[in-house]
Amino acid sequence: MKNFLVIIVEDDTPLRESLTEWLSHENEVTSFESAEGFLKALHNFEFELGIPTCILLDFQMPSMTGVELQSTLKQMNIEFPIIFMSGNAQHADIIEAWRGGAIDFLLKPFSGSEVSNALSALFSKSAKLKIESHEVPATNQAAELLITHREAQVLLLLGQGHRQNEAANILNITLRTIKMHRGNLKSKLGLNTLFELTRFCDVNRASIEKIAKS
Repeated sequence: MKNFLVIIVEDDTPLRESLTEWLSHENEVTSFESAEGFLKALHNFEFELGIPTCILLDFQMPSMTGVELQSTLKQMNIEFPIIFMSGNAQHADIIEAWRGGAIDFLLKPFSGSEVSNALSALFSKSAKLKIESHEVPATNQAAELLITHREAQVLLLLGQGHRQNEAANILNITLRTIKMHRGNLKSKLGLNTLFELTRFCDVNRASIEKIAKS
């Protein structure tokens, strides 16, 4: 018996087939070429009880997009964790996906091992895969965030969806300085991706704003 059930919704046939072949070695995998196809099959889909389930969802698809499918599933009270896949998602797109309940975001092109690692990290956090278990613990005191006034300002702007050059213009500093602060945030807080940065900023906004105003 396979450990996990992975549902792939991806309109790119070669990628869909490649993911299916790669992940089928250790997981139960089913795939669909469109969001509409998945929804159509959903009513007759037999989910095995007790098997952790995740959806690998393409962000940009013809007709119904990944975010639209995410919203539809939420309205149907279907809350399987979603990992988005995209080749050209913007920062604002990642924020929208995260606030809609996404667990992770893979930027194309990615390797099979990157997908496996993302799934392993997801499934290892909670046997029941409750989305609440993936939330970043909020920091109650600003003192716990060992970042500077300027780093807090940069973190807030990037967390709001601004690009690095836009943040530089708003703060009237150079792009190079912004990149330096972004590197410091990565080092101090372990925020390696925009997805992680956005999630951290949302959860700890009050503490970050306090430092930014100090």
